[in-house]
Amino acid sequence: MNKMPLIMFLLCIPLFGQSYKMNVNLKNGSKLEFSIDDIRKITFESSTDFNQLKDILDNFKVFQNYPNPFNPTTTITYQIPMTSLVKVIIYDLNGSLIKELFNGIQNEGEYKIIWDGINNHNLAVSSGIYIYTIESNHQVISKQMILLK
Repeated sequence: MNKMPLIMFLLCIPLFGQSYKMNVNLKNGSKLEFSIDDIRKITFESSTDFNQLKDILDNFKVFQNYPNPFNPTTTITYQIPMTSLVKVIIYDLNGSLIKELFNGIQNEGEYKIIWDGINNHNLAVSSGIYIYTIESNHQVISKQMILLK
């Protein structure tokens, strides 16, 4: 098994309908190409191989919230490939924590969480752009959403 060094990368959301692809060249000569349509932070352990990387990218999914823009509620849907600790967190554009929607163990499957625009202090947040992140098994996927009042 070919060993890869620890790698972390962050991919940004393309704006205005642009489409980008990322090519990953592995030390064993294998190549991986995927579309960049969300922010991903993936931590690769020293033993991560090509098949593990493909499984991570294919099986952990976060879908765009619906509706978006929204008022007063929106639904966040995600899919996790294995039982793991899952965190669903909302941030503002400054990176400040707005709301922790979920923090606990979930089994493999698809989940939906509704956010009502209320922060951790039980106050309604203002109109604006917010980032939701879902962490599962040391991988984080983030997307943006818009609250319009």
